[in-house]
Amino acid sequence: MVGATNNGVPTNLHLNPEATQNYDPRAGNFVFERFAAYNFSTGEFELAALDSWSIEGQTVTLTLRDDLLWDTGEDVTARDVLTQFRLMKKMNTSLWDFTESVERGDDDKTVVLNLKRPSNPEVIKHTLANGSLRLFAYHPTFEQFLDKEAEELQQFKYEGDVVASGPFSVASKSKQSWELTRNPEYYGADNINFAGISLLSRGDNTALQQGLMGRELDFVTSLFAPPKIVGNFPDSVEEVTISAKWGYGVLFNHDDPDFGKRNVRQAVAHVINRQQVVDNAGPRTKAPAPKVTGIAPDDQESWLGDAYDSFEGYGMAASQTDKAAALLREAGYSKEDGTWTHSSGRTLGGTYYTPAGWTDWTTATNTVVDQLNAFGFDFEISQKPTGDFFGGYIESNFKIGAFYWMPGGARSAFPYFPLRWQLTNPDIDGGHNFPEGEQTVPGMDGGEMTIDPLSVAQEISTTQDRATTEELIKRVAWHHNQNLPILGLVAKLEQSWLTTDEWDIPAEGSDDRAIKWPSEWLPRQGQLMAEQ
Repeated sequence: MVGATNNGVPTNLHLNPEATQNYDPRAGNFVFERFAAYNFSTGEFELAALDSWSIEGQTVTLTLRDDLLWDTGEDVTARDVLTQFRLMKKMNTSLWDFTESVERGDDDKTVVLNLKRPSNPEVIKHTLANGSLRLFAYHPTFEQFLDKEAEELQQFKYEGDVVASGPFSVASKSKQSWELTRNPEYYGADNINFAGISLLSRGDNTALQQGLMGRELDFVTSLFAPPKIVGNFPDSVEEVTISAKWGYGVLFNHDDPDFGKRNVRQAVAHVINRQQVVDNAGPRTKAPAPKVTGIAPDDQESWLGDAYDSFEGYGMAASQTDKAAALLREAGYSKEDGTWTHSSGRTLGGTYYTPAGWTDWTTATNTVVDQLNAFGFDFEISQKPTGDFFGGYIESNFKIGAFYWMPGGARSAFPYFPLRWQLTNPDIDGGHNFPEGEQTVPGMDGGEMTIDPLSVAQEISTTQDRATTEELIKRVAWHHNQNLPILGLVAKLEQSWLTTDEWDIPAEGSDDRAIKWPSEWLPRQGQLMAEQ
């Protein structure tokens, strides 16, 4: 089976997941097994390397499959997993946000996590099912790093004798490709009826698109392709879409004299017609957020329940200019010669930043700024290279701009993660300056609500009762709906690509296609097989 990597030339890449520079997950995800996976269709977890997991009080017990082997034929044991978890501690990974210590359980296939405090089972499960968490630490190879500094682990380029826990082993790599062979020691090896995988080195989206058009490639793990390109693909190329739990939004600098004001942020939300942003930027793979809060659009009704209708919609498919104007007048602004101006004489606007080269985001930004300027804001767009774009936000050198409003991936299906992320925004080191401590917002049932949103979000992570979890999520979500730490506009669908002329795959709409990524997960299950 032929796929591709666009992470660089394979001879420059390696398979040490803890050394993120030049690590190639396109190959690593075939070579290393995951502990568990999240199904974006069913909302359920599916176990892989694990036979079971249990969470009781402050103890998490992980039981490995009896038939889980390295490709050397040796058992994957608790010692291997403990080695990996202890190395992850050196790297300050999220597993150790709630873990105090790890130890061997009652036998060599059992690992116990001792928690710092009672923790929400969903937080623990999403951490273990994170798609980037792979079982890689073959103890004889990685034991040497247990007593070394994190920097030495980060500098280790795992190549040559890579020991696999997943369905494929490394045969070779060259400037042209990774060559992977079926691992006969893998517990699901009988599900795989082809000899291996070639991952060709392809530099950019255009090369990947051409690879599908010419049927050089049997699959592409992840690739954005606009409708015109999709229309040129052969009929045998099939698109698989999965909710990204990620998308375009608006970032405010809360230290700014204008956009640090709630009324101004709400006015921006009322002016923007989110449906029009989607229509312009790509309706095939995007959808507007029905409510503006820190919960993924397809999860909002299930988590907000009966309170859903109480949440402000800010006009999903309309530009509510009258409401926006009333909010600005209340905050001390007036419209002069078609432009909103503060009573101090300061024009309401400035530079609106957006990343260069993100083509669908460029369209979204043009739509948003056109709407805001038509209303009377005074914005100019500045496109920044990705590094400078993030750098400006990290340094708080901005007033307003484009940014994603959820961290993305399976974890964003549990509202704790995106709600907390909007407050702290670690991707830009908190450069949006959302204030810490108590905030007072209009109450859901009238009056006022005073809440420390970060403190309550942290309560979610330590609550083990489902009803209490739901109530805490509603409170923080309501705060975000009213106070707008970040303005969520659009959610996107990931595009993954399979082919059907030589391969049998699950039918369109099948839940089996809803685990990221289909090209990596389906062969493990016997759901992506060469035609006989």
